[in-house]
Amino acid sequence: MFVLQWLVLQMTGSALQVSLVAFYRLFPVFLFGLPAGILADRVNRRSVLLAAQLWNALASVTLAVLVVTESLALWHLPILVGMLGVTWALDLPSRHSAIHDMAGEDGVVNAIALDLFGMNTAKLLGPILGGLLWPVLGTAGCMFLLTAGYLIKFLNYLRLPSFPPPAHPHRAILRHVGEGISYALRHPVILGVLAITVVLNSLAFPYQSIGPVVARDTLGFGPRLTGLLLSADGLGAMLVGLMIASRRDLVRPGRVFTLGSLAVLVGLLAFSVSRTFAFSWCALFLAGCGLGCFGTLQSPLILLSAPARIRGNIMGALMVAIGFGPLGVLQIGVLAILVGPAKAITITAGLGLLVAATVAWKARGLWNFRGADGQPGR
Repeated sequence: MFVLQWLVLQMTGSALQVSLVAFYRLFPVFLFGLPAGILADRVNRRSVLLAAQLWNALASVTLAVLVVTESLALWHLPILVGMLGVTWALDLPSRHSAIHDMAGEDGVVNAIALDLFGMNTAKLLGPILGGLLWPVLGTAGCMFLLTAGYLIKFLNYLRLPSFPPPAHPHRAILRHVGEGISYALRHPVILGVLAITVVLNSLAFPYQSIGPVVARDTLGFGPRLTGLLLSADGLGAMLVGLMIASRRDLVRPGRVFTLGSLAVLVGLLAFSVSRTFAFSWCALFLAGCGLGCFGTLQSPLILLSAPARIRGNIMGALMVAIGFGPLGVLQIGVLAILVGPAKAITITAGLGLLVAATVAWKARGLWNFRGADGQPGR
């Protein structure tokens, strides 16, 4: 994403075009999140994970070839980056449901924290490596490297056990969907997680789509310093995720999730008004620490609250909540044109903090969550 965003920034100089790269990545999650969750309940999850990696590899190698042959045009990005978004929608419900199957309720928080630790390590290293390698290897070299990573991931997934679908294969799909939605709306913990997820994905995380623009145009950085700056939230998320993964006695995960979500927005507000590298880096590090709490506990709170028969279905609902991100990306892209990229982040993060605080105050069930049954205590 960093390499593609920087490439589009060089090609067009447009904050809106840069934000559209993230839109193409996120919009398929909104469209396919719920069907992907249903798929996780009806198909062997290992097969879904394997197919997703091959699809990713095809999209990234096609991007690389187009760049090498100097054939890449802006209209290619909705298709190829959108392909990466489709596989993200397929991957997460099946992967986290499979992690729950392997780790059980007692170990799912730690196991998903380790999964997020790996993702946040990549989020930390990705912008740094992108900033360092882009001037050396170019966009094509970075995309070929990414393709190799997907193929290695495919080989790794071949070692996973088989995960037979928990739901009956002939169960009516509409009834299955309706049961999942009804359960989510009635369960205070799941509803609280979904609401905060919508807020952060529509008003907080879109900052990533114009982060390179803020770094170049507001702070005056080149690709290397930009990569180092944008890795700060990954470092914070990685360290906090590792701390959570190492604990076996996290008493109130709902409270940690909520406070972490608010910390993300506070950090982004600070970043939006900063004009120095050090303060900007610290602000994004704080946002990353909050992201570590939010991202690490988001899926476990749902997995611990949902019955096995609809677990993948509700994880699909989570993907739909994540899929609200494209609306936020378009919104922040337009605001960046009207008021500038930094002020656009100020407006969206400030609004997000107000709405998230309101949701947190209303979602008392989430705040007091302690047990696997979603109740304040066991």
